[in-house]
Amino acid sequence: MTSKFKLIAVIGLWFTVSTATAAEAFRWDQRVQRGQLANGFTYYIVDGKSLGNTVSLQLVVRAGSLDERDDQSGVAHMVEHMVFKASTAHPEGVGKYLESQGWRIGKHYNAQTNFERTLYQLMAANKPASIAAGVGALAQIAGGAQIPADALERERQVILEEWRGKLGVRERMDRQRRAMLREGSLYPQRPTIGTEASIRSQPAEALRKFYQDWYRPGNMALVVVGDVDAKTLRTQIAAAFNGLTPGALPERNSADPVLRDQLQILRLQDSESGTSQVGFINRFTVDQRQDDDGLRARLVDRVAERSLRALVREAAGNLPAGVSSLTSSKGELGDATASLGFSSSVAVGSHQAGLRQILLMRERVRRDGLRDDDIRAEIEEIRRINAKGPQQQAARDFQGWQQMLVGAVQAGRVLQDPQQKQAQIARIADAITPVEVNARVRAWIDAPDRAVFMLAPGLSPLTLPPAAEVLALQKTLAAQPLPALVKVHKEALAALPAVVLPEIESAGAVLRQDDLGGGVQRWTLGNGDVVVWRHAPNDAVMRFAAQSGAGYRLPGAPGWQWQLAAQLGNIADLEGQELGQLARWSAAHKVRLSQQQTETQLTYSAQVPAPQLDDLLQLYAAGQVQSDISQAALSDASEQLARQSARRPDSAGERAGREMSRLRYGEQLPGDAMPDLAAVQELDSQAGLQRVRRQWRQLRALPVTYFVSGPVDEATVKALVERHLAGIVRQAAATATATAAAAPAPATATAMVSAPVPASAFSGPASTSASATALQQAGGYRETRLAIGIEPQGSVRAHGSQPLAWSPERAMRTAIVSRIVYRQLRTELREKEAGIYRLNYKLSLEPQGRLASELSFTAAPERLDALWALAKTVLEQLPARIDTAMLEEEIRQMRSDEGKRKTDATAQFNRLQLSYNRYGDARYLKESAQLAAGLTPESVRALAQEFRLVGDLVVVKVLPKPAVLP
Repeated sequence: MTSKFKLIAVIGLWFTVSTATAAEAFRWDQRVQRGQLANGFTYYIVDGKSLGNTVSLQLVVRAGSLDERDDQSGVAHMVEHMVFKASTAHPEGVGKYLESQGWRIGKHYNAQTNFERTLYQLMAANKPASIAAGVGALAQIAGGAQIPADALERERQVILEEWRGKLGVRERMDRQRRAMLREGSLYPQRPTIGTEASIRSQPAEALRKFYQDWYRPGNMALVVVGDVDAKTLRTQIAAAFNGLTPGALPERNSADPVLRDQLQILRLQDSESGTSQVGFINRFTVDQRQDDDGLRARLVDRVAERSLRALVREAAGNLPAGVSSLTSSKGELGDATASLGFSSSVAVGSHQAGLRQILLMRERVRRDGLRDDDIRAEIEEIRRINAKGPQQQAARDFQGWQQMLVGAVQAGRVLQDPQQKQAQIARIADAITPVEVNARVRAWIDAPDRAVFMLAPGLSPLTLPPAAEVLALQKTLAAQPLPALVKVHKEALAALPAVVLPEIESAGAVLRQDDLGGGVQRWTLGNGDVVVWRHAPNDAVMRFAAQSGAGYRLPGAPGWQWQLAAQLGNIADLEGQELGQLARWSAAHKVRLSQQQTETQLTYSAQVPAPQLDDLLQLYAAGQVQSDISQAALSDASEQLARQSARRPDSAGERAGREMSRLRYGEQLPGDAMPDLAAVQELDSQAGLQRVRRQWRQLRALPVTYFVSGPVDEATVKALVERHLAGIVRQAAATATATAAAAPAPATATAMVSAPVPASAFSGPASTSASATALQQAGGYRETRLAIGIEPQGSVRAHGSQPLAWSPERAMRTAIVSRIVYRQLRTELREKEAGIYRLNYKLSLEPQGRLASELSFTAAPERLDALWALAKTVLEQLPARIDTAMLEEEIRQMRSDEGKRKTDATAQFNRLQLSYNRYGDARYLKESAQLAAGLTPESVRALAQEFRLVGDLVVVKVLPKPAVLP
């Protein structure tokens, strides 16, 4: 079970409000059927024919770790685990009962605990028996749990591994941030999962006490979303939950921190963190009343927060050296407390400069206020969203109902009638004034509860300023004139000449056209590039991908330099243009190219509405022909690399990664190492700039294979390809020979123009003269133990790789085996041995002809070797361990998934690329439609006979340093 659950309630502007003191009572959305039993238990049902074939049943318990007493650390979460064990109706356990009904944990049922709430989630098939089973199981969780001591002793091990699995730099930094933001409340003292000591020691009686205190019918609610028979369901709910015993709840702990007049100066730092930042936070109370006045307060808050963000964004465009960002954000800290924070990312050693920029920004807001045009724009945005409110509410889907309704129930609010809510917001928005918005934001930044925080990467030196120094700097800035902040108004921005891409010299011709079957064509361009085009008239968009051999393992430079050149090249402006013009053009035309670089390949991808294919190809061509990396962009990148290099180079994660690389590939190649500080500093020089620019030109000169699919007709696509792509100068074009034009062509090929092109263009995917190469893992079993961890946990990472012939059928069978092996590992290591919590396992057959596997888990250090031995046994005994029932279940699931992929345009586009890269034609598109039909248990077992899941495997075990162990 997940110990920390954050519901993503997409409420936004359309707030849920309760029935508290309003002149007009807030009305519930009529689509929500509500009821309350005599014992106080409430239920909410959304019954809709359009909500699919799954029914969501969620039990909300309004109790979390914040409700624990001082001697109950971790109990709320432990109860969440234990209610799935023995109950009055199911002595074997609710979990076992659900499994017997064919429900799987994680897929059909789960639970999460956070500070304030515990949520039990069931996803039932839309069948009367399944829904009845779900309602009955939740009723047992709500009132029938036994929490036996012997079962708790076993479950402690699972919970300990869940706690252990969360350890790491992220959790350590989160803990520091929580202590800062929620200082003066119980949040820092009430970690949801508890502590190692509390998990080991909490007695069953403490869990039963918490269960008896808080699992009361008046403190719980059932939320049901789906196509259900509401009348029958009401009867089932009454029968299942009427027997719960009502009772008074204990006094709740406050969720709000105690605010004080103070200025704290805080350090947030961790040896494995790469963050370099400075920030200033104010904490204050907010109006959370659930009436007209409270709603007005929240709307004013929204306008103030977003208008402030726009002002800060403008100031962030002109920052001094060493300060790379300036942002503002507002967050909730409790039931009636919030924070406003300003933060800057800074270079190592530039924290004082970042703090000065933050104080300048705060003084600007205090002195000049927000801009009226920003305030008006935000109020207009409220009106725009409000106008769509009822329409959006009416179109809410299954997931939307789950999120919105559970969020409202958890908070004890009303999911309000759309028409009533629209009228309220419209009336309030019309009355909001700039004066009250400015008063609100000034009240925030003048709130007396303040904190300055600084983060430095790794253990790099960091000197905190005393509070008196910060106050003196504030006073000095308050007495000085503020530097001008030039605002480019939206009206003025619209009046500026539109950014126009220059005419790119990239026109050329399609020299040859080949029919690859299945409605797919290959066009060979005059520069040697290839376009694989598929007409897909039923697709809603045009899909585009451009692949080259420009991976980060190209010869001639370290991998990190090729990665840097590719990343900076992707965001580079065009030669002769002002900074940011290309980004402006891209934003104005709503066209963006995504980039992905692997060891052997560089890929650009995008999808656009059909009329914008011209814009997309123009943008790509501009980047390939005229983009130029700037010194400013390189300086920003070198600052980020400097932060990374400032972290301890011997961190457990980095050392384990280096050892894994050594085991897989032999001694680490010199080019694999990350740059040291000297290499980073050399980057930020003229020589460094010229080198990165040269590498970017090398990357974009390599031949490209394009994939284009969508509803635009052949003639139009071909004309755009010739205009934008066919003349881009590539490396191969310069070395092509005239004899290549006479290469044999398929019978269906049509020669378009007689001109020299590479022979490889007619025979399959484009090749390169200096391609990147992937390393191949050496065969055999190798294992290393490293006692380097700084947390009380052990971990295993294993990579397997063996040569194995690829085909679409074999790849699909491998995917089925992968899921079966995962389930068997989980059963052995978690369900039977209670030795792990999270497990990652993936087995895949790669088109390059290798079977690759990845396995990782964490565990108690003293159990790591035994659990790994058990995992090895599972892997070694394949395929004998393949359970027939499990195999048939996974085959059915694969057939279901494949049925969806047949009409999935994205899946078909991906398979087009795979087919051409593998075969040089489109056969996989046709064959894939029949792949699932040919699946049989025998074919999967036969393939599994070829696997050597342990024979070619490298393993790195990380254990704590001796000083970490008790």
